[in-house]
Amino acid sequence: MITLLSCLFPPQGMASVIPKVTQVDNSSDFLGNIPHRKHPGIVHLKAVRLPPKLIESAGFLMAESSMRDIKERVKTFTNYLWSRKRPVEETELRKKAQYLQQRLQGRIAPSNELLSEPDQAKEKEMEKKVLNTLRKTVYHWVPLDYNEELSFLYMVARMDGVYAAVSRAFHEIEKRFPDFQPSTLLDFGSGTGAVSWAAHNSWGKTLKEYVNIDSSKAMLTLAETLMKGTSEDQNLCIPGVYFRQFLPVSPKVKFDLVVSAFSLNELPSYSQRVETIQTLWRKTDSFLLESVTPC
Repeated sequence: MITLLSCLFPPQGMASVIPKVTQVDNSSDFLGNIPHRKHPGIVHLKAVRLPPKLIESAGFLMAESSMRDIKERVKTFTNYLWSRKRPVEETELRKKAQYLQQRLQGRIAPSNELLSEPDQAKEKEMEKKVLNTLRKTVYHWVPLDYNEELSFLYMVARMDGVYAAVSRAFHEIEKRFPDFQPSTLLDFGSGTGAVSWAAHNSWGKTLKEYVNIDSSKAMLTLAETLMKGTSEDQNLCIPGVYFRQFLPVSPKVKFDLVVSAFSLNELPSYSQRVETIQTLWRKTDSFLLESVTPC
């Protein structure tokens, strides 16, 4: 098995056959008397559990739901999310189309005016073949419409995983930067609001404002319902939580902690992803956490 440690410190026998590679003295004890399991680069985190109030809220919504075959639908939706890819860029699509066209027919005259009518018919037929081949071989990305039903499925399928993933990142920040005490949080693509719950668990004493941004009204409604819990007064379980559809426009509005968890893949192009990351980076002077891999 190739590990990070073996990549950084290759065995002496392997290094000797690679030219211009410095030999590593593997006999030296670079950790001193520190056991490997206590390496300073390792950050331990105990088993993560959802907050009791969040579990209660989610359980109540599931009990009240009239959706049938929830387990099977959640399983199907989870598999779909795992198999979901980024949309193919237009430039890449054009390259594939040109390659297929050249492979199937060879170079085609640059203008229909240079082709006879039979050749023009052949060219149109070839274009159809190229389009059909592209449809079969290129990933067909479509935006997810998080309506009320799909938002509920996402809650059941992904909320705990998102909470665990961001909790791990927050825990590492706490360990490596113990003086970091954020008072404001921005969560882009907030979904069920799991990031706010996790942030409150880490910095609940100092956080005063949690801004949740999501383009789906249904998802925002679900997140707010979860945050209100089952209490009769319908007050939010965490004070200072806000739900919005759009980012704050003013460049002066900044946050101590900005998070974008598993949301960038939902943007339709590379340029939009880059632009969004740059915008989010300008919204903080401290930390920007981003993750695109399903957990």
